[in-house]
Amino acid sequence: MNKLYPYPAVQYIPLTMEILYQHKSPPLGTFLLVEREISLWKEQIQEKFGIQLPTLSFTPHRLILFFGGITPQEVKYRGYYVTIKAVAEPVLYLVSIPKQYFYKDTLVFQAKNENGKILSSKLYHLRHSPKVKAR
Repeated sequence: MNKLYPYPAVQYIPLTMEILYQHKSPPLGTFLLVEREISLWKEQIQEKFGIQLPTLSFTPHRLILFFGGITPQEVKYRGYYVTIKAVAEPVLYLVSIPKQYFYKDTLVFQAKNENGKILSSKLYHLRHSPKVKAR
């Protein structure tokens, strides 16, 4: 156990991270946007950093995350927490992770360095499609 992952390793679900976009940027503070927030801020991000983000397609199976000032290295899930091991760097990252492992509707995303210091965090509520009840 350590400050980054305070519980036994077997209690964490490692999540595969697909990098959709990355770009070196001027030094900036750290931030994290999740799913629809990215669409809301996309134009401002593109203007501020002089970049063109790819077209975002939101699916029920993948969750899109956008990091500023953070290089994500790995993602693990436990309970309400999605812990992202990260390094603070002047960079922008757009990644996707699988949704099927989340068993809670409320998630706390925490990007932490290897010493467990929180670089950025975000509370997020998953939107699930209506479930069909069996009769």
